[in-house]
Amino acid sequence: MIAAALLLAAPVALALELPDSAAATELHEVVVEAQLQRTSATVSTYIPTSRQKNSAQTGPELLGHMAIPQLGMVTGSTVTTASGQAVTLFIDSVPATEQDLSGMRMADVRKVEYYDFPSDPRFLGKDHVINFVMQRYEYGGYVKAYANEFFIANSGQLNLYAKYQRGRMTFDLAVGGYYSANDHLYSNTTETFRLPQADGGVKEFERVTTVDAATARVRHRNLWPTFKALYKTDKTTLSNTIGANFNYQPVHSSAGSVSYEPAYFPATDFSSAEDSRDRSVTYSGNWNFILPGNNTLNFNPYYSYIRTSRNSLYTEGAGEYQNGAEDRTHRATASLRFSHSFGRAGDVTVILNGYLNHSRTHYSGTALATDRLTTHRLGPGLLYSYHAGKFSGMLCGGFNYESVRYGSTSDHTGEPWADASLQYAFSDKSSISFDFHHSVWTPSSTYRSTAVIQSYPFFSYTGNPDLDAYRSYDFNTRYVWMPRNGLSFAIFGYGNFVTDRFAFDYEATSSGVLRTITQDAGGYSNWFYGANGTVHLMGRKLMINGQAGHRIVHHGAPYCWTRGALIWHLQAWYYTGPWNFGLQYQSPLMYDDGIMNGTRIRERCSYAAIAGWGNGTWSVQCRLTNPFSRSWRAATSRMHTEAYSVVRTSYNTGSHCFILLSATCTLGFGKKIQRGGEASQQQGTTSGILQ
Repeated sequence: MIAAALLLAAPVALALELPDSAAATELHEVVVEAQLQRTSATVSTYIPTSRQKNSAQTGPELLGHMAIPQLGMVTGSTVTTASGQAVTLFIDSVPATEQDLSGMRMADVRKVEYYDFPSDPRFLGKDHVINFVMQRYEYGGYVKAYANEFFIANSGQLNLYAKYQRGRMTFDLAVGGYYSANDHLYSNTTETFRLPQADGGVKEFERVTTVDAATARVRHRNLWPTFKALYKTDKTTLSNTIGANFNYQPVHSSAGSVSYEPAYFPATDFSSAEDSRDRSVTYSGNWNFILPGNNTLNFNPYYSYIRTSRNSLYTEGAGEYQNGAEDRTHRATASLRFSHSFGRAGDVTVILNGYLNHSRTHYSGTALATDRLTTHRLGPGLLYSYHAGKFSGMLCGGFNYESVRYGSTSDHTGEPWADASLQYAFSDKSSISFDFHHSVWTPSSTYRSTAVIQSYPFFSYTGNPDLDAYRSYDFNTRYVWMPRNGLSFAIFGYGNFVTDRFAFDYEATSSGVLRTITQDAGGYSNWFYGANGTVHLMGRKLMINGQAGHRIVHHGAPYCWTRGALIWHLQAWYYTGPWNFGLQYQSPLMYDDGIMNGTRIRERCSYAAIAGWGNGTWSVQCRLTNPFSRSWRAATSRMHTEAYSVVRTSYNTGSHCFILLSATCTLGFGKKIQRGGEASQQQGTTSGILQ
């Protein structure tokens, strides 16, 4: 008691003995805030906050809350750079798929890394990479359930994940299912035919197809199981995944009317019905070894088998056009990378890529034919990277030696590819980068078929077995400035142009139009530049992010058009306790339908309000999209050539008001599990059916 009294009295006595000035001194609170974002010549690193992790249900959603300046606005599972290039996602340096990212445990994300043209062989030579670095544990696991339902849009999914680790082994088991019952997926078209006549004139008329909205029906079912086994030590990573995918679309039908202007032909009714089934099995591996003598070895084997069936029946008046296709495709790839570090002199990586694809396709209906295509490709390459303080550079190049056998004909080619990247960090708050990529693209087997398939009156299509590869050149530059945790800014520019382009062309006769594929098409280019920025206010409770850019697209012959458009988006997130609230707006989009088809597409704007609640175990989210829209019209597209033109108005559920309700529940057990990529839905290779 006496000792306690003396301790309590000591501060008072000490204060009485201090001078007046010292006694009156006020000690201010000192707050130290961790650095949540930093950049360097090789990587930009971002630390997600607990608010952001509790608000996200999947990996891409977490990126959307973090608003990383190198990325565009993340919606759904799509992640791109600010200028629109694809970003490859990894979990602990192991490739991740959409379902991997859905099965992540958000609380275990320690940091997020962004790379441009990384030299690390574990990233498989990908141009732009996001790597989620996860918390490590000793043993145990977790189970996670993810479910969502699109009300009004009538679709939903349920995915279940389980992970268990014991020692150096980790096992993942996952299964998922998806359904869609869409009654609003269709399009109305106005086609213009210009058919040469025997007298030297041209018969020009419009064919107007109008769908009765009440008849549009699409039904879709999907089921996928996957198993993954991962062995990991400090120097070895062995990841092996096997999965299956069953995709069934039993109904895709519509009906309506067809009219002509001028009325060269009588108006009539039409009906269209399609069904399809895809069944595939897939194996993928990711093997990494750190070897003595500053060496590393990376090997990635892959195999898939897919069996595809397509059937369609189009009826117009007394005419009936029935088509069917059965395809079996085997695909195997392998990538081998051996790296050696010379210390200050840089790193060298020897690359060897292999590819084998064999497909057999049988057509029935308006075309009776069997296509057989076998493609072999061998791609050696060499990569050199150099890092010195604030500077990083990379040069990479190689050849793709390819052998293609189509039916009884064979073709052999050798085409180069090259990458270059320069990055400089002024400090850990700002950096600048320049990238260049050149590649040669081999035509898909889809485009080599000689079968002539008639879809409906006046329109047929075929492929071209004589197609050669085309060449593309990409340029990309970016400046990133992050002066403090609550502020980031980036400006960017991207350019792409193509030579030796092959494109759809249209040949007209007096009886109709045949869509072919020609390789003497005019040039193609796509340019996009702009800026984005993010600011955090109110103690990081409020985040505002936006981007504005200008896109210019040029299509040479046979389309001959150049167009520009201003594209922008804006989003805001507010966090309070376990709750989060968001607003998002995307301006109307204008873009083209790839290099082969000179179609100009304009999509309507979209906007959404989001409310969510999460505590690390449970996460519930409600998204109200396009609340003031009652129209199913989503986009308008236009294509024009000398012989044939088409204007198409597309309808779907994405432009109408709909509600998305989603929830996750994650339960962990054991003591500190090792976090890696989750088991995921495995996709088979595409089929060889002519589209």
